[in-house]
Amino acid sequence: MELVIERAVLQSSLSLVQGIVERRNTVPILGHVLLEPDGANLRLAATDLEVGIRTEIPCRVDKQGSVTLNARKLFEIVREAEGGEVAFKSLDNDWVELKCGRAKFKMMGLDPRSFPAMPSQAQAKPQGDAGKAVKGDLTIATRVLAAMIDKTIFAVSPDEARYNLGGVLIEAASKSVARMVATDGHRLAMIEREAEGFEMQGNAIIPRKGLAELRKLLDQEGEEQVQLMLDGQLAWLKRGATEVSMRLVEGEFPDYRGVIPKQSKYAIAVGRDALLNAIKRAAIFSNERYHGVKLGLASGSLTVSSTSPEMGEASETIDVDFTGDEFSIGFNAAYLIQALGVMPPESDASLGLSDEVSPGVITSAADSQFTYVVMPMRL
Repeated sequence: MELVIERAVLQSSLSLVQGIVERRNTVPILGHVLLEPDGANLRLAATDLEVGIRTEIPCRVDKQGSVTLNARKLFEIVREAEGGEVAFKSLDNDWVELKCGRAKFKMMGLDPRSFPAMPSQAQAKPQGDAGKAVKGDLTIATRVLAAMIDKTIFAVSPDEARYNLGGVLIEAASKSVARMVATDGHRLAMIEREAEGFEMQGNAIIPRKGLAELRKLLDQEGEEQVQLMLDGQLAWLKRGATEVSMRLVEGEFPDYRGVIPKQSKYAIAVGRDALLNAIKRAAIFSNERYHGVKLGLASGSLTVSSTSPEMGEASETIDVDFTGDEFSIGFNAAYLIQALGVMPPESDASLGLSDEVSPGVITSAADSQFTYVVMPMRL
């Protein structure tokens, strides 16, 4: 293989695959990117067997062939090198020579024939139980899908043992309405958006890693609309010359509807920015393990406080329209900060609270289709 490619274009494409390539070296080929010339384009592919990415970029091909190279080292070379173009030349025994500006590198590759097959639409198998078959085709504005991911992915469980909580549920809330839900058992984030013509058979859990890679792709320049396809146990999103594919999370998502309180005793309106900043300041003295802050409600005021026997204490009072009985409730500060962080700046947040032991609900008039539920904690 011999080819020449623009360095900036190659760097941009290699940056997309960095989150997918396997960091652990248990299977060395999973840390490599496949480079395969095709006519006047270079195809790049990377996979960890669960999530895969393919993209094409223009290049000048002098000799056909394919190679695999360590994705991280190749990215570092292209990022740090000078010069406008990178030249590749395959040598014997899977060695590859790279030239960029006045710098020259030799990299050891692996046999491209050992590169694993990518998840593909051909692998989608009919479900034996038609009632559980997943089939969906969502065409939606790029910025809308990006916002839906931003408002749910932070609530996905990091616990690998709870695999059915390791992704974001997607389903049709009704005809032409897409819903995404995430929970880790302590809090829940739900977002709905209009999506003309969207219907879905069953529901699917998109893995967090796959969603994170989709989100990166949505940040790239390109089409204003994207298509997310789900079929069987696979999902794909294609934007321009790049496609991300992944295996869906197996298992049943919990019945999240029963977790969302139908109504709260109190609905307290408070400025999003004022509350977010008060929680950040109070969290400075929260317990380093539990990160708890207390919200105290009294006539006309909301006090955010925290205390640490070893470090000190903090409190801040915000004026609110509250006339009920005084009470206080504790929450994980990080859970509140993450929810408020995805709400529009300078907007109002609504805190739905009932008592010290009931879940709190956070909504915003600026985005009535976003709901966040968080369980309280004892402080």
